[in-house]
Amino acid sequence: MLQHRKVILFFSTVVCAAGVYCAYHMPSAVFPQTDFPRVVILIDNGVMPADEMMATITRPVEEAMKNIPGTVNIRSTTG
Repeated sequence: MLQHRKVILFFSTVVCAAGVYCAYHMPSAVFPQTDFPRVVILIDNGVMPADEMMATITRPVEEAMKNIPGTVNIRSTTG
């Protein structure tokens, strides 16, 4: 190692420089880009029982959302 210290130092410097270059130029996205249009509607009606909430609020809102052009899927939960 002592005889080739300049070569080892050169290669170490090149590897470190390549690492710094890659760190600044590589993409670092965790999740892929998606284009899923999504609308979330939250309705709070106090302490109404779930079955009554379903009949008076959830179902009418679902029916109104089904009439929107381009709607593909509607999911709802009532609690």
